[in-house]
Amino acid sequence: MKKIKTFLISIIFTFIFYGNAVAGTGEATEYKINIYKIELCDSTSTASVCNGAVTIFDGNSGDIDIANTTAGAAAASLGNASAATFGTAYTYLQITMGRDFTVKGSAADGSGTTCYTKSNGSAGTLAKGSEDSGEEASATLYAAVNGTSVGNNLTGLQTLADTTGVASTMDEDDEFFQYRQQLANTFIMEPGNIPSVTIAFGTDNAVGAIDDMGDSCETVGAAKGLYAAEPDVTVTIE
Repeated sequence: MKKIKTFLISIIFTFIFYGNAVAGTGEATEYKINIYKIELCDSTSTASVCNGAVTIFDGNSGDIDIANTTAGAAAASLGNASAATFGTAYTYLQITMGRDFTVKGSAADGSGTTCYTKSNGSAGTLAKGSEDSGEEASATLYAAVNGTSVGNNLTGLQTLADTTGVASTMDEDDEFFQYRQQLANTFIMEPGNIPSVTIAFGTDNAVGAIDDMGDSCETVGAAKGLYAAEPDVTVTIE
């Protein structure tokens, strides 16, 4: 009998945290996330729904800092494909994550003021910043802006066990979210085959600033302030 081989899936992401035009984005020099589940979705899946899901990771990844990982290398590796059905075509990944990211960096707000990360935000209120680059510090920024302007590949969750989330919707009490990413190539698990994973990513635009935060960068609200914007990432499994 042939031995079933498994492979590690590297952590990679393409988020749409805000569907409309944002005031500005800037570079993150620190960008830490936490992942709780990774699922493969079959070929009937779309950006808004994961069908035929098979779980390839279920746990707590701990902090993963993709801003300080060399381009072309994996920021972290989790899971294996032993749960995948041989011969089934998989076209999406669905990843469940915490919304609270640890981020350090800056972005220009709606008035053009460069605001540096300084204070922690929350699920209901975006983070305050500082106009002084000397005060830049690591801060908790929440991913996505509350409302229905996030991409349809995001689903807000109140808890990890929540099954009531709606695609393209993020609420102020959502502490977690799912996102679905289409694979660059359809993946079909075959006996004796170990797929290769190619990753490219960047955090040049991973800090977001929305609306006019004031001269001191301290005026914030549910849709005003600093938030964790999307990194640029592409994943290929073949």
